[in-house]
Amino acid sequence: MRGNRRGLRRAAAWRWEPPGAEAAVADAHAQERWDAARAKAIAWAMGAAGDPRVVYLDTETTGFGKRAEIVDIAVVGATGQLLYETLVRPTRPIPVDAIAVHGITNADVEDAPEWCDVYNDVLDILAGRRIVVYNVTFDKQMVTQACEQYALDAPEADWECAMKRYAGFHGSWDPGRRWYRFQKLERAVLTFGAEPGGHRAAADALACRAVVLGMAATAPPRAAAPVDMPPIEMGRSWHVPAEAPHAAAAPSAVEEADVLGRWRRAASDFFALVEGVPVELRERPGACGAWSIREVVAHCTGWEWEGARRLRLIAADPTRPDAVYDVDRFNGASVAVRARQDWARTLDELAKASATFGVAAAALPDDPRTEEWLRGRAADFEEHAEGLRRWLAANVVPATLGRTDVAR
Repeated sequence: MRGNRRGLRRAAAWRWEPPGAEAAVADAHAQERWDAARAKAIAWAMGAAGDPRVVYLDTETTGFGKRAEIVDIAVVGATGQLLYETLVRPTRPIPVDAIAVHGITNADVEDAPEWCDVYNDVLDILAGRRIVVYNVTFDKQMVTQACEQYALDAPEADWECAMKRYAGFHGSWDPGRRWYRFQKLERAVLTFGAEPGGHRAAADALACRAVVLGMAATAPPRAAAPVDMPPIEMGRSWHVPAEAPHAAAAPSAVEEADVLGRWRRAASDFFALVEGVPVELRERPGACGAWSIREVVAHCTGWEWEGARRLRLIAADPTRPDAVYDVDRFNGASVAVRARQDWARTLDELAKASATFGVAAAALPDDPRTEEWLRGRAADFEEHAEGLRRWLAANVVPATLGRTDVAR
């Protein structure tokens, strides 16, 4: 009990401090590394999603290791059709702990065919295919073991791992392995708004396909600002006003009904505005308080990332309460960690952060916290865009920016 109290005292005494220059450099390196991994994952997923040779395979087994056997196998085609599904009778009873995972009992497989009986069907379906599996090491091993048990040749095909690709896409770095942490399929599929498979082969194969299609539909890190980007609300204290606060126009009924659309428009409008800022004004202080326009973009980027992170956590655990933020410190940290980024990199990161936030928001449409984040982010973009237009109009010749951007 004494140790617990000490831990509680340490936790209560902890105070967050904005990162220093070294942390900012380390963050930039980590961001570049994740950019590369995420871009590769998206490119791979786009190739897989458009390849008619691709099939998605999943198995359920009696356990792990060299004695494990397949009890359920399914193969789903590129367009989502179920090509093959069958229970398989193992040579040994299914252990209780395996039944607890997938729910397949010994009675369920009592009259099922053995692996040697289904082998030719599986071989025909997999021949010459690109087999995409979530955790290919395990499922390929299970298929190979099943074939070896009956002295059969394993299917000749290209096996690819969606789990490893999604690890790079997700971006949770594991310093011990020097690669990104693998994520469970049930967590990965929730990111894209699909249903977890529940540890049955056909449903898990479909879930794997949903993860691949979700990655393929995501904008690459260095792509231009996506059209579908989400917004933030003024009602939260996250917003740092561009100038003295003033009454914001009440949203219309249409805007209230489509907060995701409102966020997309606001984010796209803000991005288009800052993208056209003259070079000489990008780092000039005073665009929003003491901030330059690049620092305003960095501030928005930090909240877009945070919104995406919170909505993903809520999707994985709907009972999780939303966070309470020290707004001034968060704003300061968002700008500080990006202090060494150049203009192009700062815009690229905003585009990526907004694309990620948009996917997270679209995957959780009915949660009121999603609506709150969207409305808040939209208001933040709208307020900053309005303030920046006024500042630009006072600091640049209208012809430099274009008459529509300044007068809009």
